[in-house]
Order: sequence, then structure tokens, then C-alpha cells
Amino acid sequence: MILTREEIAFLDVYCHEGTELPFGGPATDVMTSIGVYNGDTLNLQWAYLRGKPSTSPTIGNASKVAPPLPWANRDAVLRRDAAIRAIREEMQRGRGIGLPLQEGRLDDSREAISTRMEGE
Repeated sequence: MILTREEIAFLDVYCHEGTELPFGGPATDVMTSIGVYNGDTLNLQWAYLRGKPSTSPTIGNASKVAPPLPWANRDAVLRRDAAIRAIREEMQRGRGIGLPLQEGRLDDSREAISTRMEGE
């Protein structure tokens, strides 16, 4: 498991607020009060959704009160998001990031791109 129980509890509400009207709520308010915005937490959100995939159109759970913030400040949130990004990238490298093409070929974005100049 990538996230702690405290992180999951908080992200359960935070992710819900980011996907359901009217967008925002107590968890979002706590994050913005320390200078953290939705785009700053994309890897945290990925880890939450990976560990707790939704079984319905609704993600997470609504709450009138934000769970305790599992990070001390903005820098701690950004460091944790970066750490999860590194885990995510390692996982993607480990399984390959290819997209199937026609005729059973694999489009692997890691392949080198030729940049030969005219006359070479």
C-alpha cells in the first residue's frame, strides 16, 4: 500500500470534493489554506484511486468536516506527492508503458527517436 491510513482518510474526502458538485468543501478548504491546490496533488490522487478504486460513479465520500490533515504543511504535501510520483514512474518503467498498435506491434514511448539531419 502506497498511502498511510491517515492519507487515505483525508484523500477520501478531498478526492470526493474534487469530483462532485459543487466542487470543494472542508478538505479542499484545508488544503487551500496551506497553499495547496488540486494540480499539486495529482500523484496523491492517483495513489488514492489506485488503492481504492471506485465501484460507483462517485469517488470517495462526502463529509461536513475535514479529516485531520496528514501533512504538516505545503512543503510536506509537495514532498509526499513527489515521492509518490517517483513510485509511479518506477512502476510504469517496470511494466513498460506501451500502447498497442495495429498488427500486434507495440508503441513504446521510451524508444529512441531519430533526429538525423539532412545529409547524414
